[in-house]
Amino acid sequence: MMSMPEFKTPEGRLIEFKAKDGSILNGFLTGPRKSRKCVIYVHGMTGNFYGSNLQFHIAKEISSSGYSLFTINTRGHDAVAVIKRVKGSSRDRFVAGTDLEKFEESVLDIDAAILALKNLKFSEIVLAGHSTGCQKVAYYQYKKKSKEVKGIILLAPADDYAIQKKTLGKRFEHTIAFSRKMAKEGRGNEPNPKIPSHFSPNRFLSLTDPKRPESRIFNYDGDLKEFSSINIPICAAFGSREEYAVKPILQYLKILKSKTSSMSFTGVMVDGAGHSFRKQETMLSVFIRIWLETKNKKIQTYEILELNKKFPLTMLGYS
Repeated sequence: MMSMPEFKTPEGRLIEFKAKDGSILNGFLTGPRKSRKCVIYVHGMTGNFYGSNLQFHIAKEISSSGYSLFTINTRGHDAVAVIKRVKGSSRDRFVAGTDLEKFEESVLDIDAAILALKNLKFSEIVLAGHSTGCQKVAYYQYKKKSKEVKGIILLAPADDYAIQKKTLGKRFEHTIAFSRKMAKEGRGNEPNPKIPSHFSPNRFLSLTDPKRPESRIFNYDGDLKEFSSINIPICAAFGSREEYAVKPILQYLKILKSKTSSMSFTGVMVDGAGHSFRKQETMLSVFIRIWLETKNKKIQTYEILELNKKFPLTMLGYS
């Protein structure tokens, strides 16, 4: 049996960047040497800038269109992470990672990544998020309305609130009450095995309290206030085998289409792909490259597409 060739990470360089609160973060920049356009890729829960091949498949594909890719760590990388912090002559460390991070602080991380690229003379930025990274890039643009950001790519923007509710079933309300009790007692950042994935009580509440932005950004039964405020081009992609789906995939895309105020929205269902788009990375990457090339030309267009090997991209109106 012939084995598949091993995927090789494209060449690039490590970049260290500092958020406004002094947090030191890292990322990997790859792409054409004279590129002035860059996609910032934001990982999901327990992820990091190097632990998946998806972003590197995308990086290889979009380089032919003159785009670089900057895959970054937020302070929520991995399950638990120690973050260095530098303020003037003061140096310390704090514990974050997925289980302990404060979602709203991801704005500081993305802001710092954009500033790092501006200092490297990049003039066009596109934000891409995978999984909970989608919530982070959408929330960033909602809060900052950055003129440097020219587009948003949402890869598997799952409904974390609905996922927790479905997973816990009858234990959902009890777990919320338990988390609130711990938080009220000043133990909100203590990991607890009674909470799914060992989230701290504060992080679990961030996911499950509709009054908090992380919970509601892609709560598809809500008004999607933050998402609806974004008026730059948006591409949203789900795999047809999305394992965290609690609604039919096309229904997710139709809801996003109905709520968007973007000048150009494209929803994509990738046939045969799951949450991580494994084994379908190339097809998705080709589409992202074409979307990047045409996003500014597709004014006032709202589409939902299904991608599979029998349906060439040229048949979708792209060439």
